[in-house]
Amino acid sequence: MLQRHSGIPPNEPFYMGIAVSCLMGIFHMIRFYSGEGAPTIFCRNSGSGEMGKLELSGFEDITFSMRLSCIGYKSPEGYLPCKNSAINTRQCPTCSALDVSRAYTVGDFSTYPSLYEDAKKEEYSLYLAGFGEDIIKCGLTRKERFLSRMVEQGADFGCIIGSFTGPDEVYSKEAEIQSRFSFSNSVRLAQKLRRLHFDRGAASENFRSAVEMVKTSGALPDFTPEILDLSSHYPRMKAATETDSILGQILGAKGEILLFKSEPGGEYAVNMRKKVGTHFKWEKDK
Repeated sequence: MLQRHSGIPPNEPFYMGIAVSCLMGIFHMIRFYSGEGAPTIFCRNSGSGEMGKLELSGFEDITFSMRLSCIGYKSPEGYLPCKNSAINTRQCPTCSALDVSRAYTVGDFSTYPSLYEDAKKEEYSLYLAGFGEDIIKCGLTRKERFLSRMVEQGADFGCIIGSFTGPDEVYSKEAEIQSRFSFSNSVRLAQKLRRLHFDRGAASENFRSAVEMVKTSGALPDFTPEILDLSSHYPRMKAATETDSILGQILGAKGEILLFKSEPGGEYAVNMRKKVGTHFKWEKDK
């Protein structure tokens, strides 16, 4: 279902194609999200520039083009178009500097100093996330978003290892834990794609060992580990072939990996992070 990203009723699509029997359009992909509910593409109508979201469900037919242009930036008020109309880039330097995400990913509140005052009251969680059998990432998020953050990045296991009020200490502590224990700061989508299938028993044991190593090191105040197994949030698949378009029944997503099944029965995965900034054609039977 394609919806306006505003106060439009949720069942009213904002773009109607010429054919009465189907919805269709050309859109610019701004973001892909799978932390809650159906996998969702945030996009702009390539003609009108109107912002909307496409919730993927049932049978979907989406073809991504080679056309690439800047996604613009997100401000506290919402998504805004690129000031430079930049092409051949997912996000130009100007828009990257203006994007509010910098406040939450690297703790840079210089562009939006008012957000810092709010952030000082927020509860932050320092966490470990496990991917497959062998990758352990250390990251941080606002406490209320912990579960959503685990699911939207496609983690297989997650555990809070520290709690902090405000952003002043947690960012430096994140860097310290990453360095001391050689934990990853980020995990590439290509690495996640290679770990769609793994030995869950071995992965669970390795993750528990990593959590225990931090707990007994004295690097953080003592904590009681509550390890989440996140497998129930993702589709169960035997195999998945990577592809560049979507044509089939949506199974769900694992982080930014969209999973679908074709009519002949094959199961496929699309790296949706690579599609950010591209223009795509969407067709959907009513």
